[in-house]
Amino acid sequence: MIFVHHIKSFLFVNPWAIVVGAGIVLFATAGSRFSFGVFLDPITNEFAWSRASIAGALAIAGLVTGVFRPIAGILADKYQPKNIAILGLLLGGIALLGLSKVQFLWQFYVLFIVMGLGFTFASPATLTKLISERFKNKRSLALSLAGSGSAIGETALVPLSAFIVILEGWRMAYAVLGLIIIFIVIPISALLLIRKTNLKNSKDSELIQGDGNENSSIGTSFKEALRTPIFWALTLGFFT
Repeated sequence: MIFVHHIKSFLFVNPWAIVVGAGIVLFATAGSRFSFGVFLDPITNEFAWSRASIAGALAIAGLVTGVFRPIAGILADKYQPKNIAILGLLLGGIALLGLSKVQFLWQFYVLFIVMGLGFTFASPATLTKLISERFKNKRSLALSLAGSGSAIGETALVPLSAFIVILEGWRMAYAVLGLIIIFIVIPISALLLIRKTNLKNSKDSELIQGDGNENSSIGTSFKEALRTPIFWALTLGFFT
């Protein structure tokens, strides 16, 4: 019973559960996205498509990410960031499953666009808000720990994809990545990225008012951010 109590406390009270959940989301999205190089040779060999035509799909997915990342942030402000992130994971997982069945180059492009859109919704554009509104004293630590999920995902899922490609082929590898996201990552994320009901005993509870609502006085508005050099430095940095 004590063990169950600790589990419930972590899931429903402890804000660090959100950090773990965000890290798992980034683990899946980054690992799947950066596995592209593993699939390049086998797909080229099977369809005789040029490397440039295949790499073009990744480039377009990157363009989709750049265009829709501000939209993902707007949606995260308007709706629950958790719901936007899970929607993104679902789109990404479906796209990966679809990639395991492609027969034509246009299908490859369409699915990469869907995957780029999905992984944009399940990116720091939405997850940062979820973490930042729960932490004040240890916000930088929380964000960096969540962000480390990306590096761990690249380290784990890229070799896993390569191993499956060698054993079962590239189609199976894409299918496995999609199934991992849909049946493992989404349920875990839905469980961890929930609103915490009681943070009175937490050192980071300054961000939550007594009635459980977020303190809207904390943070910087978009108009205020536009007037700061750091905003433009960080924004332009993504395009360099």
